[in-house]
Amino acid sequence: MDDALKQLIRISNAVGKDPAFVQGGGGNTSVKTADGRSMYIKASGTALKDMSEQQGWRRLNVEQTLGIIRDKAVVALPDQTRELEVTNRLLLVCDDNIKAVARPSVEAHLHAFLKRCVIHLHPNAIGAFVNAANGKARLEKLFADEKHPPLWVPYTDPGFMLARKISSLVEAYEKEHGTKPSILFLEKHGLFVTEDKPNAALDLVQRVIERCNSNLKPFAAVKRKPADIDAVNQTKLCIRKGFFQATGQYANVTWHASDSIAAFMRLKNAPQLLGAGVLTPDELVYANGPALWIEKPDANRLAAKLAAQIEKGSKYSVSFLVKDLGLFIAGPEKIVATVRDVVESSIFIRYNADRLGGIAALSRKQQQFINEWEAEAFRKTLAAGSSEGMLKQRIAVVTGAGSGLGRNIAIGLARAGANVALADIDTNAAAETRAAITAEMPGASAVVLSCNVTDEANVNAAFQNLMNSFGGLDILVNAAGVAPPYALVDLPVDKWRLALEVNLTGYFLMAKAAARIMIAQGLGGSIVNLSSKSGLEASKNNTPYNATKAGEIHMARGWAMELGEHNIRVNSVAPGNVFEGSKIWNPEYIKVCAKKYGIKPEEVIPYYVSKTALQKEIKGQDIADSIVFLCSDQARCITGQTLVTDAGQVMVR
Repeated sequence: MDDALKQLIRISNAVGKDPAFVQGGGGNTSVKTADGRSMYIKASGTALKDMSEQQGWRRLNVEQTLGIIRDKAVVALPDQTRELEVTNRLLLVCDDNIKAVARPSVEAHLHAFLKRCVIHLHPNAIGAFVNAANGKARLEKLFADEKHPPLWVPYTDPGFMLARKISSLVEAYEKEHGTKPSILFLEKHGLFVTEDKPNAALDLVQRVIERCNSNLKPFAAVKRKPADIDAVNQTKLCIRKGFFQATGQYANVTWHASDSIAAFMRLKNAPQLLGAGVLTPDELVYANGPALWIEKPDANRLAAKLAAQIEKGSKYSVSFLVKDLGLFIAGPEKIVATVRDVVESSIFIRYNADRLGGIAALSRKQQQFINEWEAEAFRKTLAAGSSEGMLKQRIAVVTGAGSGLGRNIAIGLARAGANVALADIDTNAAAETRAAITAEMPGASAVVLSCNVTDEANVNAAFQNLMNSFGGLDILVNAAGVAPPYALVDLPVDKWRLALEVNLTGYFLMAKAAARIMIAQGLGGSIVNLSSKSGLEASKNNTPYNATKAGEIHMARGWAMELGEHNIRVNSVAPGNVFEGSKIWNPEYIKVCAKKYGIKPEEVIPYYVSKTALQKEIKGQDIADSIVFLCSDQARCITGQTLVTDAGQVMVR
């Protein structure tokens, strides 16, 4: 590995681990090779702390990178056309062998004409000064003893024009001081430190941040009260409803509390500080602007505020500071930590910038450029992951998700874009399902819920864990089940009772808890009971299964009548025989079936397939597809029904 790459990874990991230096995946670093011909730089969308020899960087030809800045034809292009052109050119000047879709930092051309080692960060301490109305004067005074003074860079649209601006400022600085600047303060943006040696760059970053911090005021210490979990849950559901009403989008809602959040919310002018405007590009890109202050949770009022933002052409808020409760974030699981860091940074900066002479926010024109900039949209997409499909960002719980049809259904829902909670008494098996989901769909969200569906306290605890993870519920699929295979005269009573408990009591307890959340949330929902063709047409030597599967269908019909006024739809799916990955169709059960029909065990599956009109073996995905349909808006007027997915074995009459 090239020494320059080793140095890049070392300095990147060193600064990237401190959230006071870096929020989310922000900031970038670069190191030029000893001969100055090439430059290793962080890849766009990569967190500094995650960089390694294998990932998170690109290598560029320095002279060709500088050529992009010097090309006057690029300057003449319209803003967004120019930025796309520059993005493509930066990819073309990469001289590594990386095949993955990894873009060099959008500020690579800027790094090219600075010193050998460059560290660009957005530290809280620096943010307070560069977002203060008179931050330049205060920084000049604070660093007046420097042999070579810091360079102040007035706000310029990020990307190509910022690189051009800094190149001209650095050129003038070098003529005046005989050297390039080591410290650059970028208005409404952050800090650049550039030195010829990596240790010198790290030491300078630390010294600059410590000096700025020494002139700031931390939040006053506060004593936080224990959280009212019921109030937190109700607020999550309220925000989720208001968010959906305004945007038409389903969203996870998470809650966060900290000493700094509590201290900020106790400031008398907290709403005014948040209302001062957007501070930085990162705040706009990742958090859609400052957190929205909420005095008292009310879904309709929240929806009206978000609608007003949309009407003005602004981004709608995704973070909400709710008085006396804390921070709530609406958005994909993968971006929540980034938004939380940005908000915590923002409130600290606002508090101190106000003390330093007032907050200097981005203008509407400056915000518009960032909103339209494809490079920033690319960064956010990488951070958030993608979720598309008929059930995009809906929240689903699947029981028995650790194996068989439960696993198939959970994977199918994730493929359709849902966030899936995998409820199972066997958490190791559920974890295997989660691993399968994330391996196939890295952007998907799946959590494991330890759940014994026959125990009400355990069920309620599982749903509280669901609220902690996702903050709401749109879909419940009851799929956990057992099928004791006995002739009537041989059926043990404990096996009968087990089937009643799992297949009926379990469905009832899960539906009861799910319906309470859906009603409180006010967004409707979908409950699906996984029954069986045996619930419609009895099978031999299957008394517990026949009875409970028929009961599941009838329970669903009753629930459909009860819950219809809340726009909660309840249906059943009656699969045929699904052998793939099934715990029910185990070798012992197959032997019982073989004996029942007087055939060999290896003939059992072909025998059942032969009984279908389509002569097809039913797969788990076939059942998952049926359930995705019933949970989607395409089935918005279907409730109280039973969908038979059995390749034409049982004809519903």
